[in-house]
Amino acid sequence: MSGQKEPVLGIILGDHAGSSPELAAKLILNKKDPYIPVLVGNRARFEISRKAVDGAEKIEIIPWTAKNRPESCKSMAVYFYNVDAGPDIEFGKVTEDSGKLQYESMKTAIDLEKEGKLDGILMAPITKSGLHVAGNSFSSEFEVFGYLYHTGRDAASVLKCGNYFRATVVGHCPFKDIAKQITKESIIATSHRLLKHMRYFCTPEECTIAIAALNPHAGENGLFGDEEMTIIKPAIESLTAEGYNVQGPWPADTALNKILQGAAKGIVYLYHDQGNIAMKANSFGQIVLIYVDIPGLIVSVGHGPAYGKAGKGTADPTNMIEAVGVLYQIAKQRMK
Repeated sequence: MSGQKEPVLGIILGDHAGSSPELAAKLILNKKDPYIPVLVGNRARFEISRKAVDGAEKIEIIPWTAKNRPESCKSMAVYFYNVDAGPDIEFGKVTEDSGKLQYESMKTAIDLEKEGKLDGILMAPITKSGLHVAGNSFSSEFEVFGYLYHTGRDAASVLKCGNYFRATVVGHCPFKDIAKQITKESIIATSHRLLKHMRYFCTPEECTIAIAALNPHAGENGLFGDEEMTIIKPAIESLTAEGYNVQGPWPADTALNKILQGAAKGIVYLYHDQGNIAMKANSFGQIVLIYVDIPGLIVSVGHGPAYGKAGKGTADPTNMIEAVGVLYQIAKQRMK
């Protein structure tokens, strides 16, 4: 990266059977930040998808084999690293070939990032069932990223939604197993991840967070459970002793309202749906996932590949545009 002023950002085309390649084309058409884009996916499928997008014929494709790191390109040009694909891929259908292409595109982009050819990665929407149909044992991209980076555990995420941020203690797991994974230590570790990534966008004084309660009405002093007293409050006390501005436990049903009113900039929810239901009800299409606990820089959007809109050119690129802005800001700061 010596002497390079702008980051090279990889854009994984995600599920080529969905609207993801169309979203990538719209992203390039709406490019604002001066990053150098590299599309990673199947060129032939991208050409099919971009025919549905008005104006996408103006995008100049520069074939790229990663022999040299891209240094610049015109505003309506994009580098393209081709990933081979099988023939059984069609819009709106999960197939083994579409699932394999998803995985191989993810692996290829991460390999390029490991080699220093990319400074960050934006992943267009994928289909988790596609990973299974392709014969993988992964249930989500979190497992894929942990596996490809050899971290020994799944990746996690911090979510940015407009001006507020969220992290979750327990991710994808059966509901009956949630409580046993909520510990003082896991709450503290999740809070540290959240605060670390908030610093890319907030001043130290703005890095205020709250911890959601687990039980109804924050347990009502033990009437509905004692996790607030025995686990959550001790975690808050430890974080406060470290010098952080931490509030809670806040009842989960009103926590997001308090965030939106400015009571804190970040919220730690205790399990996946506790946070997702609130955020997606309020801000669907604005959520940007920043993957953490991995050495690389990867972000994605908070929605799926819109099978019903695939090939029609009607998928909304707003979330992709927001996501690449987040990626660009983090990548620029890391390059410094």
